[in-house]
Amino acid sequence: MATELLAVGSTAANSSDLVVASGSTVTVGIKGATTSQARVRITLKDDAGGYTDVGELTPFRPAIAITAPGTYRFTRVAGETCGVFSA
Repeated sequence: MATELLAVGSTAANSSDLVVASGSTVTVGIKGATTSQARVRITLKDDAGGYTDVGELTPFRPAIAITAPGTYRFTRVAGETCGVFSA
C-alpha cells in the first residue's frame, strides 16, 4: 500500500522521518513532478541527530529501494513541484 511521505508542493519542505528496519526494504518514489527539474534529496540521520545527503529522486530517477537500516528524511528542493511516497 502506498503512503504519502511528502505532499506535492513547490516550496522547500522536509518529510517526517522514515525508519527502515534491519532486513526490510522500502521503495520510495517521486510523485507529481511537473518539470524535469524537480528534485528531492534523500538524507540519512547520523548518531548525533544530523542528516547527511545519500541520494536524490528526480523524474529521471523516480524511485529507489532502500535496503540499509536507518532513519531517512526526504527534502524537496524549492522551485519545482513534486512530492514523495513509499510503496
